[in-house]
Amino acid sequence: MSTHCHPEGQDVDLDGLLTFCDDSLEKLTRFLDNDPIQRCGQDVQKELLINPDASIRVAHEKLHVFPFQDVDACWRRLYTDASIAKALLATKAHLSADKPRAERLDDIVRALDMALIMTGAALREKMVEDLLTRLQQLTSDEFPPRKKRKANHTFPVGRAREPEINYPIARSAISLQAFESHLKEPGPLVIAGALEHWPALHERPWSDPSYLLEKTLGGRRLVPVELGRSYTDEGWGQKIITFREFMDTYVLDPHGESIGYLAQHDLFAQIPSLRNDISIPDLCYTDPPPRPAGSSVAGKNIPHLEEPLLNAWFGPAGTISPLHTDPYHNILCQVVGKKYVRLYSPDQSEKLYPRGIEEGIDMSNTSRVPVEQVEMHLEEDSEGEFGLFTDAKYVETILNEGDSLYIPVGWWHYVRSLTVSFSVSFWWN
Repeated sequence: MSTHCHPEGQDVDLDGLLTFCDDSLEKLTRFLDNDPIQRCGQDVQKELLINPDASIRVAHEKLHVFPFQDVDACWRRLYTDASIAKALLATKAHLSADKPRAERLDDIVRALDMALIMTGAALREKMVEDLLTRLQQLTSDEFPPRKKRKANHTFPVGRAREPEINYPIARSAISLQAFESHLKEPGPLVIAGALEHWPALHERPWSDPSYLLEKTLGGRRLVPVELGRSYTDEGWGQKIITFREFMDTYVLDPHGESIGYLAQHDLFAQIPSLRNDISIPDLCYTDPPPRPAGSSVAGKNIPHLEEPLLNAWFGPAGTISPLHTDPYHNILCQVVGKKYVRLYSPDQSEKLYPRGIEEGIDMSNTSRVPVEQVEMHLEEDSEGEFGLFTDAKYVETILNEGDSLYIPVGWWHYVRSLTVSFSVSFWWN
């Protein structure tokens, strides 16, 4: 049996990995009767294992012809299976090659992550996760054991200006029963101590860059990154890059001038091992009140969630989420660093100048007011464009590591990172 020695003494079964690749390739040739991929045609299916790159190109073209929701599911399935086939064939070639494995993994990981990001890898989630888990074992020799972590495995200490808190949000180490009572007349609430049991704050710390790189296959995993301080800024854009490039360029360089933000991304579906470092707050399983009348989300068709929806927010000091509302109740949990948050009640909406339809997109959940310029005293509204805004009432807080913030549905909120920050939001209804 061929093995590869793990630094902590555990051997990786290379023969087992090859068998997994062969079995998975064989599974890619078998389709259920109702599998959408069959609508792509038999010629396309035959090409899947012979020339996966060609199948990826065909599916990629189809995915970009129409808006995502209008694309036939068969092309998403084809993109998924072709990407997996490419990764499996490359893994087999990779294991039989003489060159060091660590230099040949990038294309394999990229193919799998593009499937996850572009299509969600429907019907193949477990296959993708199993292959990535096995590849993770192959790369573990690139990292020292975490038993003796160096004390300097931390993020840069650069900070953005910390504002004075004049209208503080109530703070409480609230019980589940007391929170249910709070929901009868819901308002923002800072919840202390609710994350103390999370491994992400202690034994598997997200405040250690080396740990995050380890969990992302040495930083090879791909992530979608927003470029710029805020999605309302001119020049804002998005790109998909490796986690290591994101860390090196935007997070670990204390003198970096450009800003990149891993924002509102379902990182935990993509990398389930990180999901094991956190847990869904019990408060998310309460029965919240309906959306308030007159809010930006009132009257809209908001899907019901069977389980809370998780998103990651990770970036350097200075990243901004402009004043906006969410379609669900939200518990925002601060895992690393500090954030300033300002909230306005739905009854203040007319003073917040909501946007409208812009280039065919409903932006009514986002304010036209550049709150960061007001909050940081960068620029006065000299022309009186937002005259009512100065009278809008708000509450505010600074979220520290281990804090959670309950944001009721329909409440406007503006968020600014004061340090390198990693947060997790939990939407529920």
